[in-house]
Amino acid sequence: MEKRKHVIVIGTGAGGFGTPEILTNSGIACEKTLFVDPVLCVAGIKEDFGQDRQLLMPFYSREDGYMLSPYMDYLSFFFDKRWRHPMKDIVSLMIKMADDGRGCVDGSRIHKKNTKADMERLKRGVRQCREILRYMGIPKEETFLGILNAGHPGGILPLTAETKDSLHDPRLPEGLYVADSTLFPESAGLPPILTIMALAMKVAEKADESLAG
Repeated sequence: MEKRKHVIVIGTGAGGFGTPEILTNSGIACEKTLFVDPVLCVAGIKEDFGQDRQLLMPFYSREDGYMLSPYMDYLSFFFDKRWRHPMKDIVSLMIKMADDGRGCVDGSRIHKKNTKADMERLKRGVRQCREILRYMGIPKEETFLGILNAGHPGGILPLTAETKDSLHDPRLPEGLYVADSTLFPESAGLPPILTIMALAMKVAEKADESLAG
């Protein structure tokens, strides 16, 4: 009887946290290079500003190691007492940072700390946001921070010079592919959805070639 080849692709449904959990629980070792793209918002009060009725991230400014963008921080609004103001009066600027890949997923547990360099980038972003808000008439002492959270995890099975063409890590069994931000060699500090989509399409092509071969 002819033996059929099978291909399994772990895709974007699992993501930068879920894919490593699946792999490690399956006995496949991953790197300790987890990045999470930390997100922190800096806000102030400007009566009837109406940012809650505007598009999220309508534009952004790319800085050294992070990006800035207008962003209504719903997480902080609902869970941080410092944000207990009418939402229509809140002006919120988001810092999305490219952090150092210094973390891991151990089974179902995530281990991640910000490095000293991460914290320096974050402080620069906060200072810049406060300066922008000052130009808008909001004094520094009247600004408040949001909840520091993770934006886009990835990087635990990073592509290398040896695997960039095959898109298949030698630790993976034949016919098993990963197709999400787990493959990113480092954080870009920017929304990764288009890169993930393009990467997933390339992985699908490689998987199709493997199946045909």
